[in-house]
Amino acid sequence: MSELFPVFAEHSRYVQRVRRRYAAELPLLGAGLPDRGVIAALVETLRAHPPGRSLASALRVARHLVLERLAVLDIEQGASVADVTLVMTHLAEVTLDLALTDARAELDAIHGAPRSAEGNDIAFWVIGMGKLGARELNVSSDIDLIYVYEDDGETHGARPISAHEYFSHVARRLYTLIGDVTDDGQVFRVDLALRPNGKSGPPVVSLGMLEEYFLVQGREWERFAWLKSRVVAPLTGLGAPADPRTLALRDLVTPFVYRRYLDYGVFEGLRQLHGKIRSEAKARAAGRPERANDVKLSRGGIREIEFIVQLLQVVRGGQFPEIRTRSTVKALACVAERGLMKPETAAKLVDAYVFLRRVEHRIQFLDDQQTHCLPQADADLAWIAGSLGLKC
Repeated sequence: MSELFPVFAEHSRYVQRVRRRYAAELPLLGAGLPDRGVIAALVETLRAHPPGRSLASALRVARHLVLERLAVLDIEQGASVADVTLVMTHLAEVTLDLALTDARAELDAIHGAPRSAEGNDIAFWVIGMGKLGARELNVSSDIDLIYVYEDDGETHGARPISAHEYFSHVARRLYTLIGDVTDDGQVFRVDLALRPNGKSGPPVVSLGMLEEYFLVQGREWERFAWLKSRVVAPLTGLGAPADPRTLALRDLVTPFVYRRYLDYGVFEGLRQLHGKIRSEAKARAAGRPERANDVKLSRGGIREIEFIVQLLQVVRGGQFPEIRTRSTVKALACVAERGLMKPETAAKLVDAYVFLRRVEHRIQFLDDQQTHCLPQADADLAWIAGSLGLKC
């Protein structure tokens, strides 16, 4: 909370809506920052609590309760950006894990579990990209996902189908549980555009298909995208991050992202990517003055800081494994320690990045909208400034 004058989360129109609609459910979330276990327990409590919600409804209400809590902790109690983004990441991981378990159980009952030609169960990975992969998810973010299954095969049940068909059904069910907009809203907006061949590609790919894509068609900008990738679901069992089979996926991604030798050839592609980012930002703001103050896409914004860090990682990460980290803040410390950036420059970028992420969260807490532009209303600007300890 600001030391200049008290600033409260209830200025947020989103917080007001949650408190009106879910007043009976708010006490179900215990005090403090929710972790994975607390969020999973909250979903189960919501399903059991009268009137007894479906999984889809419980996931959505859990999100509202967690976001209301984060608004209070962030705005009134000074929770750090790292704490807020980690809780949002945990929320995504838990809800995806629960949705995946439900989707597979539903399909197993109809078709049986998919197995390879050797009779082995086939692993399935929900890969989080971008800020989800980096555990830096903002409070009104979408989630960028890629679905990969281990091997071809077919199900062994009363109505057998191919593994590709099975996991395609899983992907559709996941979207229904997580991305569909219902009376309770949605859990997260789901974006699959980063998958191989983008929107023209299949929603799920096998490990073999992914390997061939990397070798034949993988583009420079996709190395940036995969830099932050990691398995976010399932959390346990077959295909979990700790499963030895998941190492095969990591071993495929790492050499695609990081070249063994200093890679100067990547610079032209990265210049084009940077130019595209700036052109898109200008196009978005053209004729829309309210979009000129975009803390993410404007010159010197969040995206440009991330770009600086990822450029150094992609170009130098093959030589220096110690700079391979998904977190932007940690990466800045690593590149400075390795002598690839002046420590004072890295420190300034960290300070700017953290400040801009705090502003971004304030903007999004207002109405739970995926926007990065400063609001136009004086009262909203004063609230944001006051919550950051600034005079307006």
